Amino acid sequence: MTLLSNLQDILDLAKWADWLILKWRELVTPVVSGVIEVFGIRVSIVATSMIAMALFVSFIAVGARIENEFKGAAREAWPVRFENVFNSRVLIAAALYLLEGVLITLPAFVPLAAQLYVRFPYPFLAVCYVLYCGAIVIGLRGWPLWASLVVAASMVGFSFVFGYSAHETAPPNVSETTSAAIAGLCAIACGLIVVGIAPPLAFTKRVIFMVVGVVAVIGLSELSHRGISATP
Repeated sequence: MTLLSNLQDILDLAKWADWLILKWRELVTPVVSGVIEVFGIRVSIVATSMIAMALFVSFIAVGARIENEFKGAAREAWPVRFENVFNSRVLIAAALYLLEGVLITLPAFVPLAAQLYVRFPYPFLAVCYVLYCGAIVIGLRGWPLWASLVVAASMVGFSFVFGYSAHETAPPNVSETTSAAIAGLCAIACGLIVVGIAPPLAFTKRVIFMVVGVVAVIGLSELSHRGISATP
């Protein structure tokens, strides 16, 4: 009876998790689209999800910095400096990210690239992810390697989450190329905010917390979809 009672509590929580995901999908795109439309621009769905992710990660970086400042003597020794952002490793990281963007958009403009993508989609995606993760690891100058790898893997996971949540609210009023350029600039700005102000350990811990939370919510939501019941 105790096991069944505990299982029912988990199933009840799963229903709330499913509701939370539905609300997330309903709100994230309109909110981000509304912020962008202040400038008279409506970008594509993919670009909207990238901008939403950039804002989300930037807020994590700001929160990590604020939390670190209130730790007093126990705070992480990671001052905000000019050199955090303007250095050769950040420049290389930006170049790798731009190269990844070029590879992603190339099939839309070069027929041969489109044919290669159709024939070899998985190697193409693998190269893109290697460039993306490599840009993050290289750009996080001075961070412990494990923290850089955790952040890179988390960003890949977040990209799927935000891509899943995106849905069209209104057709874009700019081209796909312009949408991709705007989203890319927002992603680069987000990266500069992270390397510029975020203390490595505090930021990584927050990212891990968010990943665990997201995985738990998605898992509970899937459990809710199965229609499992603890009662006959």
